[in-house]
Amino acid sequence: QVGELVLYRMPYTLGVALPLGLVFAVLVALARWIRDSELKAVYAAGIAPVRLLWPVLGLAVFVAGIAWVNAGWVKPEAQARYDDLIYEIYYGHAPSGVLTNAAYAPQGLGVYYARRVYPDDAGGGRLQGVRVVTPDGTVWSADEGVWKDANWVLKNAWKTAPGARPEFWDTIPLPFPSRFVEKKTTYESLPMAELRELAKVDPQARFPLQRRHADAVGVIALAWLAAVVGLSLREAAWAFVAVVLLIFGYYVLWTLAAQLARFAVVGPYGAWLADVVYFALALAGTRRLL
Repeated sequence: QVGELVLYRMPYTLGVALPLGLVFAVLVALARWIRDSELKAVYAAGIAPVRLLWPVLGLAVFVAGIAWVNAGWVKPEAQARYDDLIYEIYYGHAPSGVLTNAAYAPQGLGVYYARRVYPDDAGGGRLQGVRVVTPDGTVWSADEGVWKDANWVLKNAWKTAPGARPEFWDTIPLPFPSRFVEKKTTYESLPMAELRELAKVDPQARFPLQRRHADAVGVIALAWLAAVVGLSLREAAWAFVAVVLLIFGYYVLWTLAAQLARFAVVGPYGAWLADVVYFALALAGTRRLL
């Protein structure tokens, strides 16, 4: 299983390594040209620096295409399998022993407490000492019950609603997840087509969708700016510093965009923040090379 986990994380690693590797390769190659005075020879031959950008941009477009396919289809499939395996490892089997003082707070259902839970293989179990507080403040209590069919079925239960007299119920089913820990589907595990359809009805899915496109285009922005910076260097030693600064700056903006979107400061198109800044810097640098 460890090998499978590593295998399923490879597309994620590839998505990170592609832009970083391209930036590193471009700047190291240009640094070598500077050290060997090859750039000076190119300039002396009357070749404009801008003409050297086209091969880099062509390679960047090719790598961006790989990154886009990886982010849109390969990575989500691998992420889904990774999530399935993690769920199977941690939550795929019911607890083997008795749970004591078990408390749960499923979203929108209130607070569920049982003094003892005797799990079964179906993801439910037998309950003792049950107490449930619903979102409206109603309290249900019972000495015993059963956890089955996505319900806690209380037997000989008492209902105490706010401002009302207690009521006795022979049995009462209260909705509850059918497993101890429900499996969740993340945006990262959805293929491009499914995420696009989900974004039409779920505003929260729009930023992850735009980010997939922006990350692929960001490969071009990074490579372009790296080439411009490399052609502007006069000392090869500055190439390593340029690699660090370019990568650090991009991912600062990348992280900032995610935080701004999280707090609704920017919309889903905020995912393009880092790309816009780097394209603007690359364009300005290119004009200086003309």
